Formats: sequence, structure tokens, C-alpha cells
Amino acid sequence: MNLFVASSFRFQNPDWRACTAASARSMLNFIAVNEAEGEGSIWQPTNSRSVQDQILAWERRHDTLKGGDGSDPHGWRNALNYFGWGAGALEAGSRVYDDRSFGSFDRAMKAAVRAIGKTGKPVGLMAWRGRHAQMITGYYGLKGDPWARDSAGHYTNAFTVRGFYMSDPLRRSNAVDRTITYKALRYTMTLKWRFQRYYERDSHLDDPYTAGYRKSRNEWYGKFVLILPIR
Repeated sequence: MNLFVASSFRFQNPDWRACTAASARSMLNFIAVNEAEGEGSIWQPTNSRSVQDQILAWERRHDTLKGGDGSDPHGWRNALNYFGWGAGALEAGSRVYDDRSFGSFDRAMKAAVRAIGKTGKPVGLMAWRGRHAQMITGYYGLKGDPWARDSAGHYTNAFTVRGFYMSDPLRRSNAVDRTITYKALRYTMTLKWRFQRYYERDSHLDDPYTAGYRKSRNEWYGKFVLILPIR
């Protein structure tokens, strides 16, 4: 299964700050072209640089950073929901995308497989220890049932995939609809393609769209972070 559509992808360049915004634009394009939007979609497919700029500016006003140049997982998540489905999709319980953190690589990537397979939407991956945004648009070599559950109702995760289809909005990463094995995504010494734990500390603010109070960095630090489609 692979949701990548070449005509719907464009690099973030020359704006080095815009990885989350460019990824959001491409992800929404893939969803629309593959007719996986579901109810309430407002996105019109585009590769416009000005739209990328609008998304980044909006993210910066709706993330949990105090400063900086790019955005964070909440900014990326919020932009996908707002530009894809409108303001009504920002609050918990109404979202199409949410940020999720996992204690292990295996749990994260198996959740990604289920999300892609169930929704037909791509997954956002917080790469470079949280400093960059990449996309997983599909997987190959599936064996077993990703939705099998045990007697307690928990996913057994007793399935495997050979690998994934990855795209990176930064041109020099040289990863556009690139196949990467499950093992390589976890262990490759080419660090620009390895999915590692999140170690950024700059998201000091609380997420205003989720009940309760918590500094956002505490949600993600030391974990594998994905922007997952949940419906």
C-alpha cells in the first residue's frame, strides 16, 4: 500500500524552516487525490509556495513553542486538522490527525501501519530527533493481521512488514517515495533516514486544544513521535 502521488509533492526548498508546513501540504494533497478525506474536508490540492508560507505562519501561532523558526508536533497536527477539515477539527475528540508518542520503535511503526491501512492517510514522522518532519506514505511486505487482538482487547502486534515508503520535503535528503526496510529505518547509520527518539526541549507551552495542563515537551521527550491519522 502506498499513497504517494508524485504530482502532489513539492520540496520545502528554499525555506529550510518549512518542513512541517511542506509536509502538511503534501499529506493533504495525497489524501485529496486518493479521495480519503472523509466528511468535512475543505482542502483544495495545491503545490503553491504561498500556501506553504501560510501554513507555516499559522503553525507558528498555534504550536507550543515560545520562539524559533519552524514548528513542533502540535503545530503540524493543528495545521493538518485546520487546513484539511476546518477549525472544528482542532479540539480533542474531533480531530482527524493527532500527535502520538511511543516508548518503542516497534510500537510506533506498527501503529503507523494500522493508521495508514485503516484511514488511507499518510503518517507524519518526527525525524532527526525531533528537528525535522518526514512522511510515511505506505508499507510493503505485510505478513499477518495488524488488527488482531488478544483476549483483553489489546493489539497483539503479531505481524511484520518488510519496509516503508518514505518522503522527505528537504531536497538534499534525497528521499522522495523512497523504500526503506523496517530494519534500516530503525538502525541505519545514514542518520537522515533513521527514525530516532525525540530530544527537542523547546516546546515549553501547554497544548490549548487538550484538557489539562502539561508542558508539551514532556509528552514527547525520549519517545518516538508520530502525527497519526485517527479517522
